[in-house]
Amino acid sequence: MKKLKILHVSDAYYPFPGGVSEHMYHLSKALRERGHEVYILTANYNGQEDEKYVKRVGKIHTFLANKTQITWTFSWNLPFEVKKFIRENKFDVIHTHGPLAPNLPFLALHFSNSINVATFHTAFVGFNFYKIAKYFFKNAFKKIDCAICVSNKAFEEIYPYFPYKEKYRIIPNGIDTQRFKPEGEKIEKFLKHNFKILYVGRLEPRKGFPVLLKAFELIADKVDGILIVAGKGIEEENYKKMVPERLKPKVFFEGFVPFEKLPAYYRTCDLYVSPALGGETFGIVLLEAMASGACVIASNIDGYNEVLKDGKNGILFEKGNYKELSEKILTLYKNKDLRKKLADSGYRFSENFDWKKITEKAEEVYLKMVKIKISEKY
Repeated sequence: MKKLKILHVSDAYYPFPGGVSEHMYHLSKALRERGHEVYILTANYNGQEDEKYVKRVGKIHTFLANKTQITWTFSWNLPFEVKKFIRENKFDVIHTHGPLAPNLPFLALHFSNSINVATFHTAFVGFNFYKIAKYFFKNAFKKIDCAICVSNKAFEEIYPYFPYKEKYRIIPNGIDTQRFKPEGEKIEKFLKHNFKILYVGRLEPRKGFPVLLKAFELIADKVDGILIVAGKGIEEENYKKMVPERLKPKVFFEGFVPFEKLPAYYRTCDLYVSPALGGETFGIVLLEAMASGACVIASNIDGYNEVLKDGKNGILFEKGNYKELSEKILTLYKNKDLRKKLADSGYRFSENFDWKKITEKAEEVYLKMVKIKISEKY
């Protein structure tokens, strides 16, 4: 099998938390384990230095759009930095993440003379940016050899505006099942509590944390339990102020949870809840929780409902309906056998998404594109 030199490009990468950062880290790591030489090109976050496989350029800027934090790389000499790095390294494959915008992945695609693979992770809340992008990035899309969507939802968002069906593949996100598993460390300080509900995610409007807080408020007197909140974000202080005085001893804001500690939080909880309001193309957090042995409840939104099947490997509730969410939490609190049944089913389902299996699919795309390019050359 041909060993490839591969570059992954995204504005969003560690230390910025989120699905794209997780995706790039684990896919790159798994590809290296399969013998490929893999690098990451990303933004400079607060002066970090380059790492062994990570090249940082420009400076990161964040702003609010699509009800979430958007990352954007900028410096006056950024195009020259990107061009120089790409031309000096002669990559076999350049894999950009969301290149149809005036961003770092677009610059990499623009200067690429390699095979071009792009992954599209985005679902929009409200206005679909691709309606505008089709006018400005049509030629950029034509340069892409294979467009990977992480779900049917991601495909449905982009395809009407870039209708080149032969280019698309659906390859889902993955999880590290060696890291996220039922066995291992738990958060000791929470184990004395009878019933532990966990939220993991950025504290921003799109993630819907207030829906969970309202649901918890309705049942707090009926449940011998606590709510653990793992994550930071632009609304963190506002959300803390929303907690009624009587609930403050039962709601624990843990702030940003380090990479190595996150599995312990999933293992500690009896119930993981994701109340996101939209804009989710997949649901890595749902799979992480399942793989860790937790029972999962999530809002019934596109992307999430491709991962979570109601009553089979978890429970879905109507988006934003905190009353329904409170009722379903209460049902699972009272029915431990049902919790275990759903958790066991979720665990088995999560095994299909191990990064090693997902990486094989991505590798297959790369090698196929290389083979086509070689055949066209001769």
